[in-house]
Amino acid sequence: MIPIPDPGDRGVPRYSTRPFPAYRFVPGLHPHPNRDPAGHSYQPTRVSSRHAPWDVQDWQRLDEWRYGVDLFNRFYFWEAHEVWEGLWTSAARDTPAALLLQGLIQMAAALLKTHMGVVAGARTLSTQGLEKMRRAGASTPQLLGLNLAAVAARLEDYFAPVRHSQLPVIGETVPALRLEGLEN
Repeated sequence: MIPIPDPGDRGVPRYSTRPFPAYRFVPGLHPHPNRDPAGHSYQPTRVSSRHAPWDVQDWQRLDEWRYGVDLFNRFYFWEAHEVWEGLWTSAARDTPAALLLQGLIQMAAALLKTHMGVVAGARTLSTQGLEKMRRAGASTPQLLGLNLAAVAARLEDYFAPVRHSQLPVIGETVPALRLEGLEN
């Protein structure tokens, strides 16, 4: 297993000032970030990753959301999944925001499976993630600063090869998430 490549900034702005982890976690290659004392996010007295309740209308000030986007855009797929999961667990179920977060969590996991060469996992997770993102976008076309139809279309194009048991390349063609409407 090889490390996930560093994509650089790909012309995508940073949305958070938080530093990136020491490595992009790949199972079997690195110590588990949370469970192994050598992990980049290990805390012996780790508390729940559940985020405090939050308001979808206040997304511009929601640093966990913006940091998750930064992680995703810089190919920290497992780490983005973890950050977004904390937000998802505190979101009201069956809301567009919860569906979007769950869909993006699955897309990040699909990208990690793609890197690991697991076609079936990439196919299943990307299909499920896209379905949730589309459901979220059916009632709310713009959510958390994302144009959901545009993001879903780019991710669907990227993952099109998995329908034919081919894996796309983890590189510059991985769609970036660009947040619209951030106050400076």
